[in-house]
Amino acid sequence: MRQHKRVIDVDSGVALVVTDLHGEGRVYDHLRDLFLSRYQAGTVQRLILCGDLIHSYGPEAEDDSLRMLLDVMRLQAELGPEAVVLLMGNHEMPHVYGIHLMKGKFEFTPRFEQALVALDNRRGAPRRRHEVLAFLRGLPLYVRTRAGVMLSHAGAPPGIDDSEAADFVLNFDHDALLRLIEDRMRSQYDLDALKQNAVYLREAKKRLAIDGADDPRLPELLRAELVSQTSVEFQLLWQVLFATNEQDSSLRDYSQQVRRFLQAVSAISPHEQRVLIAGHIPVSGGYATIGQQQLRLASYAHASPRHEGCYVLLDCARPVQSAVDLLPQVHKTFARD
Repeated sequence: MRQHKRVIDVDSGVALVVTDLHGEGRVYDHLRDLFLSRYQAGTVQRLILCGDLIHSYGPEAEDDSLRMLLDVMRLQAELGPEAVVLLMGNHEMPHVYGIHLMKGKFEFTPRFEQALVALDNRRGAPRRRHEVLAFLRGLPLYVRTRAGVMLSHAGAPPGIDDSEAADFVLNFDHDALLRLIEDRMRSQYDLDALKQNAVYLREAKKRLAIDGADDPRLPELLRAELVSQTSVEFQLLWQVLFATNEQDSSLRDYSQQVRRFLQAVSAISPHEQRVLIAGHIPVSGGYATIGQQQLRLASYAHASPRHEGCYVLLDCARPVQSAVDLLPQVHKTFARD
C-alpha cells in the first residue's frame, strides 16, 4: 500500500481535533494551550486543525491569522509534523494559487497577502513570505486513522467514487499544476505587456499586494485567473475544499456520497475508513451527525452560537464504526463551570 502525499496516516495516540478558527487568536491560544497541557501530561499526543485556520470575519486589527499560522509552523518544528497537523482548508488554498476569495462584504485574501508581504519587511520576523507559502503548498488534505476515522476540511467531495479518482486527490500536486500554467503563460502571453496595463496593475496591487510594475510577482494574477478558469484539476480541488455537501443535496444523497468516498479511499488505504469528521459548514450547537458516517464539527467560528463550539478527543487506534460512536469524545471548546 503506497503512501499519499496529501494524507497523514495516524495509527496510535489521542488527537485533539479542531476546525475552522478563522483568525480568532483568543480561541486558538486557548485550544493550543489545552493541547500543550495534555501533551505534556501524556494524555494527548496530537493536535489536528482541520483547515480554515486563517481569514477572520472581523476587523483587521483583531485578525490573528498570520500569527496563528506562524505559531503552528513553530509548534510543528518543535514537536514534529505528526504531533501538530494543519489540513488545507478552502481559506488556505487560495494563497497557493493567488486566487481572490471573498464572501459578501468580506474580501479575505488581500488582507492576508498584505500581511505576508509585510513579513518580508519586518525586522526579526521568524519566517519569510516564501516559507509560509511553501508551508501552505505542503499541507495535507486528509488524516487517515487506524480507528477508521478520516479527517478532512469540507467532507466528502462529489465524484470521488472509485480508487483512481481517490488516488489522484490524495496525491494532488500543486507544484505540477502551477508549472503547467506558468509554462502556458510564457508561451501564449506577452508578460511584459502586463506592466502597461493599468487595470491589471490596480487589481494585482489590491489582490496580491503587488508593489508596482517591476514586482516579480506581477504575473501571478494572470496565473490565478488561468488556473481557476481553465484547469480541470483545479476544479476538482475546488470541489474537495469548497463543496457544501449536505446543504446542496438531500441527506440521503449526501450519505451515499460519503459512503462512496470512504469506500474509494479505503480501497487504497492501509485501514478501512468508515467515518468522516469535517468542519467548513455552520453547525447549531457545535456538532451534528450527518447520516451514519459523518460528524460535522464547528470549534468556534461556524458554531451557532459561537460559545457552543466543540472539539473532539479522538483515540486514533480504537475502532469507530459510526459517527454516533464519536459523540462521547465531543467536548465544548469553552467548558462551562
